[in-house]
Amino acid sequence: MEIVLYQPEIAGNVGACIRLSANTGLPLNIIKPLGFNFQENKIRRAGLDYHDLATVSMYENWSEFEEDVTIENIAYLSTKGDKNIWDVELKKYTHFVFGPESIGLPKDILENSNNTLTIPMNSNSRSINLANAVSIVSYEYLRQNYEE
Repeated sequence: MEIVLYQPEIAGNVGACIRLSANTGLPLNIIKPLGFNFQENKIRRAGLDYHDLATVSMYENWSEFEEDVTIENIAYLSTKGDKNIWDVELKKYTHFVFGPESIGLPKDILENSNNTLTIPMNSNSRSINLANAVSIVSYEYLRQNYEE
């Protein structure tokens, strides 16, 4: 499993995902453009000293990312998803794509997928914080595939 952040906007969320990557061993892919300077103090503070322990790849755009992965094995996380992450065998996916904080994944990406998943939440809620959503999906994947 690999985590993919599509055009993230908030440095602290990316820093938290870097820290998650370091602690779980799950690679993190970040697709530009970013809504902040990657050297911002907020990333360093949230990621603390975990940057050297995480596997992070940067892509200039979605097209560059698509050239590097098999699209059929990608899951897209969205509040508009039609499959609950608890009802799906997550190990069949190689990458989990999360959209920008303010708008989520764009329609043109979601329209081309049958693999749109959602995290269960109260019906009156709009969304879950990006770093929290990444953590929820990552640990559900690890839980489903736990081996002693």
